[in-house]
Amino acid sequence: MTPAQIAALKADIAANADMHTQPMNGAGHAAIIALYNAASTTDVWRTDAPVNAIMDAINWSAFTPVEPADGTALYTNRLLLIQTKQINLQSMLQGRTTVDASKANLRAGLRDAVTTLPAGASGASISAAGASGVNVLNALVRKATRFEKLFAIFPAVTGSVTANLLVLEGSLSTSDLEIARES
Repeated sequence: MTPAQIAALKADIAANADMHTQPMNGAGHAAIIALYNAASTTDVWRTDAPVNAIMDAINWSAFTPVEPADGTALYTNRLLLIQTKQINLQSMLQGRTTVDASKANLRAGLRDAVTTLPAGASGASISAAGASGVNVLNALVRKATRFEKLFAIFPAVTGSVTANLLVLEGSLSTSDLEIARES
């Protein structure tokens, strides 16, 4: 952690009675670490969003037009647009087990690939992942720990989903806590 982050941690401990009242020993440190490493209520964009969860959030049948092929150029153009979106999905997900959803461009690309599919009746736009791609976007979010929440930055919005961006990810270490408490 940087000196500024250590100072922020120290200030947060001082501001919270459940922490600053803990003794300056191993048991007190363990209690504070447990509090910081517990889940918060704050959503964050995952840097390790599982591809399987994303794929499970997609209604793959939505990529198939509800009407039979009619041989017109309009129908063919609709199929080409659907195919382009499928190829974009494939490019973003194939060969990966996770994706970094902290990247706005990736989130926007995933959302675009599952929305406005001209596969409904008469080419009406439909979504393969809920309104505005919400099902896929929700697969890109998790709850931050209290420690991560302390350093998370501004909410980033994609579609109808809002989550913060992580600055520090992971657990609070004993050594960082000791530095903050003893400084």
